[in-house]
Amino acid sequence: MDSFSSSKKRMLTLAVLCAVGGSLPVMAAPADGDVVRTKDVIVTATRTEEEVKVVPQAVEVITSEDIEKIGATDVYQALRLASNVDVGTAGMAGHNVMIRGMDTNHTLILINGIRQAGEDTAQTQNVYALNRLSLSDIERIEIVRGPSSAQYGSDALGGVINIITKKSAKSEPSIMAGVSTGTESVNNYYHIDFGQHDKFNGTLDMRFSKWRKNVRPDSEGSNYYGPVFDVHFDGNYDLGNNQNLNFSAGYYNERSQADYADSWTSSGAFQTKKDSKEWYNYKRYDYSLSWTGNNEKHDWMIRSFYSYLKKDNRQYNYRDTFPGPMEIILGGMYPKYDWDHSEYSLWGVEGKDSIAINDNHTLTFGAEYRSTDVEGTRMGDGGDNVHQVSQTGNGYTNTKYYSEKDIQTYAAYIQDEWMIGDKLLVIPSLRFDHDSTFGGETTPKIGATYFINDHNRFKVSWGKGFKAPTISEMYMNMHRSMGGGIVNTIGNPDLQPEETESWDISYEFDNDKNWGKITYFQNDVKNLITSNPIPGLNDPDGGSHWYQNVNVDRAQINGVELELGHNFNKYFTVKATSNWLDATDDSTGERLANRAKNITTLQFSYDDLKPYGYTVMLWSQWVNKYRWTESMGYGDDAASIPHDATYNTVNFVVNKKFGKGNRIFAGVDNIFDKKNYDVFLDGRIWVAGAEWTF
Repeated sequence: MDSFSSSKKRMLTLAVLCAVGGSLPVMAAPADGDVVRTKDVIVTATRTEEEVKVVPQAVEVITSEDIEKIGATDVYQALRLASNVDVGTAGMAGHNVMIRGMDTNHTLILINGIRQAGEDTAQTQNVYALNRLSLSDIERIEIVRGPSSAQYGSDALGGVINIITKKSAKSEPSIMAGVSTGTESVNNYYHIDFGQHDKFNGTLDMRFSKWRKNVRPDSEGSNYYGPVFDVHFDGNYDLGNNQNLNFSAGYYNERSQADYADSWTSSGAFQTKKDSKEWYNYKRYDYSLSWTGNNEKHDWMIRSFYSYLKKDNRQYNYRDTFPGPMEIILGGMYPKYDWDHSEYSLWGVEGKDSIAINDNHTLTFGAEYRSTDVEGTRMGDGGDNVHQVSQTGNGYTNTKYYSEKDIQTYAAYIQDEWMIGDKLLVIPSLRFDHDSTFGGETTPKIGATYFINDHNRFKVSWGKGFKAPTISEMYMNMHRSMGGGIVNTIGNPDLQPEETESWDISYEFDNDKNWGKITYFQNDVKNLITSNPIPGLNDPDGGSHWYQNVNVDRAQINGVELELGHNFNKYFTVKATSNWLDATDDSTGERLANRAKNITTLQFSYDDLKPYGYTVMLWSQWVNKYRWTESMGYGDDAASIPHDATYNTVNFVVNKKFGKGNRIFAGVDNIFDKKNYDVFLDGRIWVAGAEWTF
């Protein structure tokens, strides 16, 4: 086997230590949210700049060029070829964001390394998060698979998805204008680069979208549809001496609606929903201010951020008035008018520093403070400052309790990047979080990469992760019309954090024409939070459902990730990925729902590398034994019947280039129109669009 020469060792050490500058401050790594313009480098895994093939964790980087080649028009489409990341549809609204078979709420989603305010229950957290981002503003997406609580604290049980937005990249101003249309949406978007003006540069990104109304043949109900607008500004001021001041501000507004299917009581005697419709008005505001700098020994960042989400829902049910006393008995279960108001806010401050101790050690340490607040009608009388509020609609007045609750979190972490000899990189890290509700949690992690030679390496990683119970999971007291009746969810202030212990081992290789990697991983998850039916309170006719949040579940999730690629020449590439998953509920021995046994993808790509040429992507995906459940009955007699679905789709995208920054594109997902409505495989989906830069 070849060994590293001393010069190669120095190059590798520089790649690992460039985060802190060493003797070359101009090489210092950016802060978490600063852009790195290469597919071979990742920031999210260690909070410092590292080569992808060096970092011990299982990681993936999706660049803006990758996003263009697959014809994506939203973030979910941009992630559809990511290894072992499931972003499939979650009902008629939102999407899964599942990494390595962990639940959607076990993925930590960051924007430029920053958390965002959002929904906070196991059923809603992250489901809508990626809808609220403009794809034209994204420079790259970094994915870390596996627990990352030692770096980021709560929520990162399954992994991290860090969306890094575009920074000003040009000396002269430019405007990119784009438009796209397709089965799911119509979009027009604009990305303005202000260029360099003395010490200032900045960008402004705007998106105007309209989600199309789609009604599945097996239901009269629709998806969420309607207009969406968002705008994001990013400005950077050069303070001199390798120091920068960055300010970011964003605004999101969604005015969507959904139509619900008509329904009757089980006997068919009374119609409980008729022409029912719900309107949504969501607004989010995001701000951040950061100071970054570096010198020969240090690379530091201090940042403050604030995020606020406000949600208003109004639901109308145009059913007839029930006869006589039945209106009193059934009217509360099937209200003619229902409404909901929620506010989520997050404020935080954080700082970190990376120090080049010597040629073999880089020490990174930091601290954070976050204050999270939730208020609204979903909290009911479960929080503080309890009072009543009323709204009137459809000739009906609905009065609800309203309260609020807040949580404070303090954290500190430390990490060492330690190069041992010529061949071994070891990265231990430790973090302590203190939550004002349940106390402290310590999460360790250690990873190592062993370099066999220039082209072959082994990686191993072990770590623990946790997810603190959220405000809503502990304190909510929600009573709201959903589906065919009223859903009542009661919080539980005695909830304990969800925890996982995970390890993985990988082998990777690469040369001029071929590359590949194989990883085995194992997750032991305990204290999973779920909503259990409350015995004796549920209506057997489905009009009223009662749940309480409890720690009950324990799961074992193991799997294998395989990736192989070959460059036929500089124009043609083939890539195959195959992910096997064994996800089991330890208490029952049953497979966990909403997961496939295996997903295999075969991709062919072509790029003629000409300024006025073409790129083509063709890929086929096989989904084997996707577990879904069929709900039967109501109340205490409710049951879930497991089923498995196996299917294959073929997908195609072509881009025609008209010089740098100009293109037209078109694509079709599921070319052969496969359908299985039980797993939200709704048939053929098409998209077409154009972008032009001035």
